[in-house]
Amino acid sequence: MHAGAANDDLGSGRNRTLEDTVNWFAELLDDLIEQNGRLESDTVAELRRARDRITKEGGFPPRKAETERLLSQLEDAETLDQAASIFGDMPREFGFDEATLIVLNEGGRYLSRRVLSTLPDDWWGDYNALRLFDGDPIIEGILAREHELFLDELIPVHDAPMRYLKAAQARGIGCNGVIFKIAYPTGLVAAVILNTVRTPDFARTQYRKYRDDLHALAFATCDALSYFSQVGVSTMTPLSAEEVHFLRLVALSEDPARALSMPCRYGSALNVQTQIVRKLGVKSIFQAVLIAARRGLLDVAIFHPDEVVPTRPRISGWDVLQALPLATHPEDEAVHRLSA
Repeated sequence: MHAGAANDDLGSGRNRTLEDTVNWFAELLDDLIEQNGRLESDTVAELRRARDRITKEGGFPPRKAETERLLSQLEDAETLDQAASIFGDMPREFGFDEATLIVLNEGGRYLSRRVLSTLPDDWWGDYNALRLFDGDPIIEGILAREHELFLDELIPVHDAPMRYLKAAQARGIGCNGVIFKIAYPTGLVAAVILNTVRTPDFARTQYRKYRDDLHALAFATCDALSYFSQVGVSTMTPLSAEEVHFLRLVALSEDPARALSMPCRYGSALNVQTQIVRKLGVKSIFQAVLIAARRGLLDVAIFHPDEVVPTRPRISGWDVLQALPLATHPEDEAVHRLSA
């Protein structure tokens, strides 16, 4: 073995030792956090914040070699279907049965797809047909938490959790597992649900062991979902005042089809629509209205004279008070006679 190879092995050994040390530190933090009953709530919250900060800054290396492979595949994905297929491998790699990623808040953008899931189509049919989205205990549970929520903590004492769990069990979906949130500075918030038919303790052990890997994969998957399904472009060409006004008229119209066919004072309606769709990078004028509303453009639209409500009546477009003689006071008439 030459000296270069020996040095490489030595460096690799040092890196492995460093990774082991960092992972040991992560486990130590997790041990402390688990001692909820023995530590003050403020202390537990501080420990969680410290751990989350280290995680976000890339301080904890992946525990599994498969994590790097999945991350690389997600980065190389060229379509949303490819990203979804890679996400589908995630639960099996970490001992779970099913996985779902749901965008809870789009953060100032619109996505044409907001859910990736390994759950069967029949489940999503039940979810809508049985109106399980009314008081969804999993979504409501994670929205109220700053950290992960284990599914067995959702004690089914109310009607909504009971209906949800019965529907899941009827489809053979595990009712144990974990749900956690990921959040972006842009305001986008997503949740990842990992289901298992195994015990709650198994779910806790797997999540605790592979928490950082799962969070990294969740962010990478959400990045792909946002990229491939975003409606419109991130950086748009500014719309003219007339184009924004046109979108506002369409949005407010009681008959959108008629509004789209109305002649524009600043060009043909078709040309205006074509320019707006091109600038926003969308496929329809209705998507353009949605994007403009989300970005607050319609709130500052210009107004035109025909939008002004006069305080004096008008007849056939001319001012009544301009056409009729103004009333005069008697003293004014006397002054007029004297001056004559």
